[in-house]
Amino acid sequence: MKGLSVEKAFHTVTEAFQNCLKRFPVTVAFIFAFTAYLIHLTSISWTGEERLLFITGYYLSVGILLSLTLHLWSEEVKSRMWKTGIQLAAHALLIADAFLLYRYLGTESSWIEIGIAHTAAILTIGLSTFFLSFLREKNDIASWNFALNAVSSFAVTQIIGLILWAGISLLLFSLHQLFDIHFSGKCYAYIYYLCSITLALILFLGLLPQGEDKHNRAPHSSEFLNGIIHYLFLPLTAGYLTVLYMYAARILVSWELPTGWVSWLIVALMTVCIAIQFGLYPARLENNKRFDNWIARWMPVLILPLLLLMTIGIVRRFNDYGITVNRLYLATLNGWFYFVCIGLFAIKARRINWIPISFAIIFLLTSALPVNYAGITKNVILNEIKAEMQRSCQAKAPLSLQQYEEWMYSLPEKQAIRINSKFRYLNSWFGTESVTHLIDRNVTYNLYSVAADTETNAAPAGTDSGKVTYSGAIDSQTNISVPKGYTRFIAIPSDGMSSRFLTIPRQYLENGILPVSLDTRTDNLNDSAYIELSTLEMLEKNSKHGHIPPTSFRCNSPKNLFMLTAFDIHYEKNSDEDIRMSIKGYLFKK
Repeated sequence: MKGLSVEKAFHTVTEAFQNCLKRFPVTVAFIFAFTAYLIHLTSISWTGEERLLFITGYYLSVGILLSLTLHLWSEEVKSRMWKTGIQLAAHALLIADAFLLYRYLGTESSWIEIGIAHTAAILTIGLSTFFLSFLREKNDIASWNFALNAVSSFAVTQIIGLILWAGISLLLFSLHQLFDIHFSGKCYAYIYYLCSITLALILFLGLLPQGEDKHNRAPHSSEFLNGIIHYLFLPLTAGYLTVLYMYAARILVSWELPTGWVSWLIVALMTVCIAIQFGLYPARLENNKRFDNWIARWMPVLILPLLLLMTIGIVRRFNDYGITVNRLYLATLNGWFYFVCIGLFAIKARRINWIPISFAIIFLLTSALPVNYAGITKNVILNEIKAEMQRSCQAKAPLSLQQYEEWMYSLPEKQAIRINSKFRYLNSWFGTESVTHLIDRNVTYNLYSVAADTETNAAPAGTDSGKVTYSGAIDSQTNISVPKGYTRFIAIPSDGMSSRFLTIPRQYLENGILPVSLDTRTDNLNDSAYIELSTLEMLEKNSKHGHIPPTSFRCNSPKNLFMLTAFDIHYEKNSDEDIRMSIKGYLFKK
């Protein structure tokens, strides 16, 4: 019996390899090409033109997903010419997109707009893998069974790949320990690529159901899944509903507007609701229990009034703070929630695939078209700034730093803060190029210091009765662009230390500008950066989770510009002790 089991297992693995080669030839080719690409990159230590490396990896990885989706769809199409034409057109579009993306990354334009568009497109391709082959089905059981099988097969094959990689790595490490045979770290990376990418994905493709198994229309409910839904998810949903209805009653009694946090609680509630709909679907069709059918249809009705809280909260944020990309997407998500709740009630939750399909379509339409949310946000904010400049600014654009500061100081404090924050938002989200037709590039490096000067009535962010402390650091994923006109840079500190620690005489607190020695030299002069204390205060005040944006400061040499990436400063208000400070950043040189 044991021999038969081993033989059967070997036969299953062999059959899986042969099956995927016949069924998914283009996908297999992309998998081998992607693996070879990763091995090549590791062998050259990931050096080379960053744009080309990124685009090649993007094309090969997305090609795997796109070809898999097209192969699964083509199995449902009888016309050979039709499915061949669609596949060729889709891959031609992917190649064209890779070339356009390569050229786009060579410019200084912001990646936000094109990045969101590509995220929406890749999400749509990924979801179509589960649904595109089942559009003609009378219900969603076949696609549900296929999706469950695909997800579980992917998880199992990834675990197999990781176990195999760990086992081979342990064997190589043992050879090193026992026989002093050395293997470089790259060898372990090669083994990981072969096991967790090539082998795992080939096995996954071979295990995907086909033919009648692919269109398995028999509902199969899971006792484990039903238990999780009935004894964990449903009580959790009841807790969300109770808290939100109690909050709604409280704000009605006190006649106040909901806070912004309620939107995220409703997003969590709707996420759990949709998960319950998918989890209960096969059990409802198999057992037809009255309670499950009641939950599927009437739970969205119970949630529907709570969506008004989210709507009111979003409208309040728009009125108080204006338009942003995040708020537009959140408002659209709120509208989609109405659509989902009303739709589930109207059709008695008989179909559920339309929920993720509609989400992907809306996300794609609002992100990938020429008129999209990122572009709308940028244009609206720019128009608001231009209208204010026409009304109150006497100088002609683009404004110099002095002209910009004079304009800000001429405005009422709240208006100056609002306009400056709009410039900062555009500069942060859409890049310097989005505002340089209105203000000089030099102004974009000083937006935070201008904000610190205009917010004259703001209390110091890091002060108490005696001690003043400010600190912050950029996020590890932040990209730092080289300012225009600068050709090289030096990391500060340049001696390999984590930060440059220094003491600054207390007398410089009077004018609020701290001369910070950088321990480098330019034209026989010691380099120093002039850091405004008010700017450090503003950076900490506006930091998110301690993260600050890279901030530029002028230097004693006009050929240099210092960009701060981390800082920590301490001093006593009622003391004669000097200022203790640590900094980290980059000194750019012309």
